Formats: sequence, structure tokens, C-alpha cells
Amino acid sequence: MANFKDCICGTWRWASNYIRFSKAALFITGLLFSKAFIEIAFKAFLISYVVDVWKTSLRGATALSATFEGIVFFLTIVVYHIAIDRLGLCRIIIVAIPCLVFGLLLLWLCSKFLSKKTNIGILYIALPLLIAGLAGEDACLESHLCIQFDFEEDDMVDGDTRSERQQMEEYADVVTGRAGVWSYGASSLGKFICWTFASSLDWTQRTMVSFIVVTAAYILFICGRSYYKCNTPTGRRAVSRLKEAMGLVKLIPLWLLFIPYSLVEAARDTLFILQSDGLDTSINPRITLHSFNQIPLTSLYVFSSFISFLVSTSSKYLIKKLLRNEEPKQHCARSAGIGVGMLFAFGSSLSAWLVEVRRSKLIKEFPDHEDKGIPMKVLWLAPQFALIGIANGLVCRGLDDFFFDRVPESKRYFAIPFNLSVMGIGSFLSAIATLLARDWIGNTIDESRLDKYFQMLAILNVAVVPVYIFFSFMFDWNIPEKIEIEEVDGGDVEIEEVCNTSTRTRPGYESKVSQ
Repeated sequence: MANFKDCICGTWRWASNYIRFSKAALFITGLLFSKAFIEIAFKAFLISYVVDVWKTSLRGATALSATFEGIVFFLTIVVYHIAIDRLGLCRIIIVAIPCLVFGLLLLWLCSKFLSKKTNIGILYIALPLLIAGLAGEDACLESHLCIQFDFEEDDMVDGDTRSERQQMEEYADVVTGRAGVWSYGASSLGKFICWTFASSLDWTQRTMVSFIVVTAAYILFICGRSYYKCNTPTGRRAVSRLKEAMGLVKLIPLWLLFIPYSLVEAARDTLFILQSDGLDTSINPRITLHSFNQIPLTSLYVFSSFISFLVSTSSKYLIKKLLRNEEPKQHCARSAGIGVGMLFAFGSSLSAWLVEVRRSKLIKEFPDHEDKGIPMKVLWLAPQFALIGIANGLVCRGLDDFFFDRVPESKRYFAIPFNLSVMGIGSFLSAIATLLARDWIGNTIDESRLDKYFQMLAILNVAVVPVYIFFSFMFDWNIPEKIEIEEVDGGDVEIEEVCNTSTRTRPGYESKVSQ
């Protein structure tokens, strides 16, 4: 009984501390909802759109989709710099979302009214608009939400006996936790609505609904402008940032070891989807209603996202709870978690390989599979989506920890560029591999040998784990302390760097806290 009471009290303390109402957050959550909706309805299935609507070969569609993702990642880095140092987060969002709106509108017009020849020209206009809109949204939206939960001075506890650094750590955790409740709530609702509603729509209807959702969310965001707290641009120049980034060159050898994992992430948004071609999506023949007798592929994405969130949150909580006041052991645990995540990425590649072997075998056994389909359930893909979800929760969160544990507080601005560059290079390498591996990836899914490609990914990911463990634990990767003179709008500002601080903030928000 006492344990039950303690559990209730702990839950109440957590809820009272992290669940807070904010007028500004209420207006921002519309964009968070639309962002999650777009991610499942369109962004994650871009390759299907290119194959089904644009009638492109499998090789070309895979390369285009991977290149699209890579450009979004790297443009996000550029937009992030502009938002933090020049224009501010809110202004970037106001400019970027209309690009996304017009891009979706053009795609809808292409698929609805225009001829195939005209479609190609319009698509070349729509894709850059989509890239700009998605990059602006990814770079600024969640960071802008975090700023809305800043503490006021009277919110700080007077007479706190803890050190200033411990108070800052608690401060950052509470701020990001409160923003996270709103962010995850809105994102979950957007993914759930997309799963239950948009998954049954064709591409014309899906782009139309996406356009309406993003437009409505943008109007809601504009209506709340008077409630927003906005970050003040730092005024730092790009040259100054590049000079500062040169101090991080030491981390490049470890950074390169994350690339095999990023290739699996790129495959999730391309080849994992194509594996569902011809698979049986029905649940039970006894169910007469078609809409209730289908397992949409979007459900696997929602499932993977939920697992990723669950693993990320629980691993962070367990490390802090079990290793309280033991920062060196927490560093080791977080580094080990990345290695475990790489093993799950290997498991996801291995599962995809086994599925592809079985699928290829059934294609040969059933020559009429193009008309009748393959006697293989789409749920065969569930394990690989679940495993990449676990890997994402450990590695992507681990990339933040990997960076924060090794750099001074003033360099935490580079957390987003550091992490996104890994994923961006993985996407570009995936596109290059697709074009070069012509024997493995043909013009159609049936002509391809995807099992060979997945086998290569599995070998790369399992081989890199011992290398990562050796380098991570045998060498000192911490960036040393130093004092630099940086130029800010013509003036010199002294920046003191403190190595291995314990203040931990989310990417994007640390720039406001530490600067």
C-alpha cells in the first residue's frame, strides 16, 4: 500500500511540475501537429509518391528521395544558424511555412489537373519549396516552443543550497520537459489522425488534406504572435562560427562511426517502404468492411515512432535515476547505450534481409503475384520497424549525449549541425549507393536484389560496434578548456569555455541558455 501511495505521489509531483498551460504553446502546437501529420502522410512516403505519381524507376525514386532528405538535413543546419545568429526563430518560422504550403499546393495541382509533361516542370518548383519549408520547421519549431517555458525570476527557488550548475541542470530539464509534453502530445495526435484517416486516401487527396492542415496550423500560429517570447539573435558571424567549429575536429573519427547507422535510417524511409509492395495488408477475411480490414503501412511508422520515444525517455530516466550524482558513470552508460543502439540497427537490417529473402522466394513461386499479390502479411515488416525505432531512441538521443559529454558549454550551439550532418551524409551516401549498385537495385522492386543491400547494411553496422566501443572508451575525446576572442558585429567578446559541464539541454535550446 505504501509503495502504491509513493507511486501516486511521484506521478502527481511529475504532472504538477511538467504539465503547464501556456497560451503561446497552444498556438504553436498546431504546427507541431501538422509537422507530424506531414511526416507520416507525405515526407516518409515521398518515394511512393515519386514511383506512383511521377512514374519513376525504383533506382531513380530511391536516389531522389534520399537526396531530398539529405538536402533537408543540411539546409536545416544553415537555417538554424540564420535563426540563432541573425533573424530569430519566430521570423524564420513565419517565412518558412508558406514555402511548405505553396509546395503542397503545387503537388496537389500537379496530381489533380495538370498533364504528366507539365507535372515534371512543376515538381522541380515544388520540391525546393518543400525543402525550404521542412528545413525551417525542423530547425526552429521545437526550439521556439522551449523558449515559451522559460522561468521567470520569481519562479526560481530562493535559498536553494545546491550549486549554480545543479540548479541550471534542473532548470534545463524542467523547461525541456514542459515543452516536451506539449510537443509529444501534439505530434502523437497528428500521427494518430494521419494513421486513422489519411492512410486510406490516394495521393491527390493526401496532398490536398496536407495542404489544408498546414495552412490552418500556420494561420493559428500567426494569431498567437502577441503571446510569443522570441530569442534575441546573437549577432555572431558565419566566419566566427566556422573558426569556433575548428575546435571540434578532434571528434571527427568518432563522428564517422555513426554513418553506418544513418544508412539504415535512410533505408527506413525508402527501401523499407518499397518492401511492402504486393504484400497482403488484410487482417481477417471475415471482416467485410474494407476500411476496417487493412493494416496501413503508416501504422508501422507510428509504431516505430512510439517505440523510439519510449526507449529514449526511459533510458534517460533510468540513467539519471540509477546513477544519480555519478556523472562519470552516466557518461559511460550513455556511450554504451549508443553501442547498443547500433546493435539494434544491425538487427533491423538483418530482419529486413530475412523478409526480402522470403519475399523474393515467394515472387518466384507465384508468377502471377502482380495481379493476385504475395501470400505474405505486411506485418512481416513490423520487426524491422520496431528494431529501428529502438535504435533511433538510443542512437539519436545518444548523439546529443555524445556531443554534450565532450564539448564545453559555449560550443553546444553545434549540437544540431553535428547530429544533422551525420544523418545528411547518410542520406547522400544512400543515394550514391543506390545509383552505383545497379545489380542490387533495379528499375522495379521485382528486378532488384534488396537482400544483398540489406546484408551489406547489417555487416557494416555489426562491424562498427566493436570499433566504436574501442575508440570511445580507450581514448579521451573531451574538448579542452580555453578562452577565445570572438568578433560579434564588429566588437570583440571574450568567451570562456568550460569542459564537461553537467548542464544538459536539448539541441536548439542550449544556444539560448548558454549564450
